[in-house]
Amino acid sequence: MDEAPKVDHQSMLDRLRPGTPLLPPLLIQNAVFEADRAIDAMIEVTVKNDVAVEQFNVECKTRSTKEDFRKAIQQASDNAKRLVSHPLIFLPYLAPDRLAELESLAVSGIDLCGNGIVYVPNRICVVRTGQPNLYPDSRPVANPFRGRSGLVARMLIEKPYWETLSELTEAIEKRAQLKGPSLSQVSKTIAAYAEEMLVLKNGNAIKLADPIGMLDHLLKHWRLNPAVRNRLYRSAKSPLKLKDLSNSTKLVWSLTGESSATRYGTIAQGGPLKVAVSDLRLAESILSLTPENVPSFANIELIETLDDSAYFANERDDDGVRYASRIQTWLELNSGDARQRETAKDLYQSIIRDLRL
Repeated sequence: MDEAPKVDHQSMLDRLRPGTPLLPPLLIQNAVFEADRAIDAMIEVTVKNDVAVEQFNVECKTRSTKEDFRKAIQQASDNAKRLVSHPLIFLPYLAPDRLAELESLAVSGIDLCGNGIVYVPNRICVVRTGQPNLYPDSRPVANPFRGRSGLVARMLIEKPYWETLSELTEAIEKRAQLKGPSLSQVSKTIAAYAEEMLVLKNGNAIKLADPIGMLDHLLKHWRLNPAVRNRLYRSAKSPLKLKDLSNSTKLVWSLTGESSATRYGTIAQGGPLKVAVSDLRLAESILSLTPENVPSFANIELIETLDDSAYFANERDDDGVRYASRIQTWLELNSGDARQRETAKDLYQSIIRDLRL
């Protein structure tokens, strides 16, 4: 895989030279650098064949994190008032939601990929969007919202404040049936969350600052990991005693989110009971199951997976049945049919209510 192009401050400013396009059909007519230490550049912009020009003070950032985005807006807006000019931010990449936010704030912005919005009240409004991100930020964690890193987000939603990183890491390990993230991985994940302004760090303490944003990121990045294998069965025992699976120290198991929905909502269970297990053959032998080739005759499906999130923060009832966590159930139902997605909305609201207590 090719590495993302490197971005540095000077190379970005070099793109603001007179005669170059700002955002077609807008052209940079003049650019002044280093005249004011509080800004990166002052540029004059015009439409081709139009004698009128507009002045923009430019705030340039070499990363596209939410923190850099917000700081750039604040600095450009403050300088615009002082210099009687229009604010314009310049980042490596501006996603569609960032462009929409700029529009709502009446702040202009451009990126290195060809996206942008340039706005002058009652005179100019040019928008370009849809170009892919050619400059993804390099993070110490490839995706801090999936895999073992994603467990950190789930733990923060369950308990938003932690005195130390070690305390948080130990809590995750206790709630994980499989191996949880290391202290180093938790540290890198928290750093990634801080860049997106999802958490705040005060000394050693860690606080979830944007729970709704964290849930939105989990949903955006969540994917159902493919099973190693799965099989349908008929059970000779009635009722089926799933708690027997816990008798083996070698087996990790839980109901899937789809089959856990009845614990958290009024939705009815349809089809065979779905159980995630770390070892299909071992689970099959413990429950004395008979493979079933006709789906309508099956009453249980074993899904072999080593997905950490399937076994994290499970809840248990009085019969010893392990249920997927509310967050895992919410994520799975969001990928289901209309009835499941409606239940997911109710579950989302209950998660939010608990966070606000």
